[in-house]
Amino acid sequence: MTEVSGLSRARFEQDVVPAYQPVVIRGLVSHWPLVEHANAGLEAVLRYLDAFANPGQTVDALLARPSPERSFSYRASQDGFNFAHEKRDLAAIFEQLWRYSHFEDPPCLAVQSALVAEALPGLERAHVCPLLDAEVSARIWIGNRATVPAHFDDSHNLACVAAGSRRFTLLPPQCAPLLYLAAPDYAPTGAPMSVVPELHSANLDQFPLLREALDQALVAELAPGDAVYIPPLWFHQVQALAPQLNILMNYWWRPAAPQGRKDDLHMAAMRLAMLAYRHLPASEREGWRALLGHYVFGARDQDLAHIPETERRLLGTVDAPTERAHREDIIRRLRD
Repeated sequence: MTEVSGLSRARFEQDVVPAYQPVVIRGLVSHWPLVEHANAGLEAVLRYLDAFANPGQTVDALLARPSPERSFSYRASQDGFNFAHEKRDLAAIFEQLWRYSHFEDPPCLAVQSALVAEALPGLERAHVCPLLDAEVSARIWIGNRATVPAHFDDSHNLACVAAGSRRFTLLPPQCAPLLYLAAPDYAPTGAPMSVVPELHSANLDQFPLLREALDQALVAELAPGDAVYIPPLWFHQVQALAPQLNILMNYWWRPAAPQGRKDDLHMAAMRLAMLAYRHLPASEREGWRALLGHYVFGARDQDLAHIPETERRLLGTVDAPTERAHREDIIRRLRD
């Protein structure tokens, strides 16, 4: 995986993001107070965070029995998940992490994707990401040693390690057929995910396609202060490695859509496409594959010379009223 340091915002926006490749950014947030407190030890960082904790705000917490993979995943039968999901206040979680730090093999405990501004108000002002606008919300992940299996998000992701260490295993979207993905509408953490609890220790007799996937994997281990940029749709398995405490702050964002349009249809469109096409005969699905390739994923301009620019409609620049009209038509059809 490409690694850089001293990355400016201009280089990030002009070189890193358009390349659509993961990049490790060493030392990006090494100046954060949270990193300094984490380096001082478990008690220091928990006390620091507790001073910001909002007593009236609960967060999503996952709790799983210890296992060799220490993974928040599916049960072997895939009829449910191997963890409990609760709403907890942070003070109780900090106390539980402190207790678990004295266990030889504690349960897996993790706060998942809590909005910093709500759960730890004030913390975000002292932990600004130098590569992004302040309007991009920070989220925090706090827990002991555990793994989140390979999954993807449809947004850009900048993940910053503040305490402990994390190993990221990244694979391009083209690896989807090799990763033994579960149904996209039934996932442990809301993102489409592999049923393999941990890629590197997987039984390759049970999951033989993983051999090819792992040949394409990019792996990096991040220390406090390091960050990784993950492009949209890249699969990533994330392993929190420190036995007692790991803290990550991440930022998801999408570029502003033109002319006030919304940019939130990607996953919904995929689910709708599954409902519309997967049941069709193979020959007809191939026909739709060709049409979708042309209308959706084909070249935007070079094949449109035969259509006057003012008459390109969905093939051209779509303004907000036009998009709204199409959304309303689709909603009406779904309701019928």
